[in-house]
Amino acid sequence: VAGLVLGPLKTPVLYLWNAECFGWSTSSDGPRLVALGDSIAEGNSVADWGIHGDTSWYSHLVCGDGAAAADGRNAGATGETTAQIAARMDEALAAEPDVLVVNGGTNDQARGVPLAETIANLRSILDQARGVDTVVLATVPPSRSAPDDRLNIAIRNLAAERGLPLADFASTLKTPGATFDGVHPTADSARSMAEQIVLAAGLR
Repeated sequence: VAGLVLGPLKTPVLYLWNAECFGWSTSSDGPRLVALGDSIAEGNSVADWGIHGDTSWYSHLVCGDGAAAADGRNAGATGETTAQIAARMDEALAAEPDVLVVNGGTNDQARGVPLAETIANLRSILDQARGVDTVVLATVPPSRSAPDDRLNIAIRNLAAERGLPLADFASTLKTPGATFDGVHPTADSARSMAEQIVLAAGLR
């Protein structure tokens, strides 16, 4: 698979229309990638317009002539809890992913969902994804309401328990200036998060 493209898109010849990539995406070459989660999976505030561009880690993986993966589906949804994400698992599986990135829990913390319930929901998602070749579990942005980082510790433990690759988004997003609002990644952070997925899923 060609290397990860982290720069501007090149000549759009041979590409298919897709809002995720400023109107252009790669062909179906490479493993089919599906992102499942909340706004961190979806992109950022411009996700409301359906155009994520260079502030979505997903777009870095599926856009451009050196994309690391084929565009399966970005099934991220702003504001969703892990219970809501788990309820949409059929949507993610319908895209027939070769690689599924699971990223949820940020909104659980914000709404005071008990940690045990969040992890149970993530377990349900992983159970339903047993037929997917590669499932990557991702940590969530550090929370000011939970400075002990219990959720990310539990997510790391769950990945280890299941023998799953981990994309430690929290390690990127805890850096000063890594988010534009304390939660959602900047363009530079999105690039780093994409690289974490490449390494975790073995896309290079």
